[in-house]
Amino acid sequence: MNEVPRQNHLSPAPTDPGSNLTPDSVKGAVDGATAHDAPSGGDGRSAAVTEEAEAGRLAVEYLGVADALARRFRCAGHDADDLRQVARLGLLKAAHRYQEPLGHGFVPYAVPTITGELKRYLRDQSWVVRPPRALQELRLKVNGLRPGLAQELGHDPTTAELSRAAGVPASEIAEAQIADSAMVGQPVEHGDSSEDPEERRLNVVLGAEDPGYEHVEQMHALAGAMSDATDNDKQLLELRFVQELTQDEIAKELGVSQMQVSRLLKRLLDRLRRRMAA
Repeated sequence: MNEVPRQNHLSPAPTDPGSNLTPDSVKGAVDGATAHDAPSGGDGRSAAVTEEAEAGRLAVEYLGVADALARRFRCAGHDADDLRQVARLGLLKAAHRYQEPLGHGFVPYAVPTITGELKRYLRDQSWVVRPPRALQELRLKVNGLRPGLAQELGHDPTTAELSRAAGVPASEIAEAQIADSAMVGQPVEHGDSSEDPEERRLNVVLGAEDPGYEHVEQMHALAGAMSDATDNDKQLLELRFVQELTQDEIAKELGVSQMQVSRLLKRLLDRLRRRMAA
């Protein structure tokens, strides 16, 4: 893992992932920073030292939350210590940004920050085949648009709706969505039976695993099932699921009856399901 920049007074750049951010090391760094930066007559500096000390206290108190999140994102090909270090750095970031009067508690605030850091790390490190940069950027744009559109429309946006919102062709949106299948990483579910109270507390906050990881696995299976699909099969799937035409519209496009389109789709989808389940 690349060297991580210094986090103010709390943590030096890590040389052994996962080992430098311990309760003792964080507390010692905070105490040392507080003594070194003791105010010499300025309220502003005194407030800064107080905020730094409070961030360190939060980081020490909730290290268990960061470690529990790292365990939930553990997957093949990634060192557990690296994931734990990424999670702890996300915890430090959340601790520095947290403003207690504006929120309802530190854990609900910190969890999205920590998981965001973990997901970003996995995305950056986990490409099976790295797509072109333009496609990676479009994928990020689509993922950024999706939550707002879902809230506005009341349902998960279709490819066509994402296309209109992003101002790019539907075929490019489909490519961006398929790009997720070039990534690996499956978080491990530990359930609620853990004896670790921090992890039980975290499970309550998180509720459920991110369905995006299941989607990645399904896309891998679909890519394999499509390996022997004919050009006609691919055209039919594109008309139905990329361009999102109705069966009547597909029938007119292909010059066949709606009943024939229905039978062709059913036969093709049944074959794909069998291949994916094999």
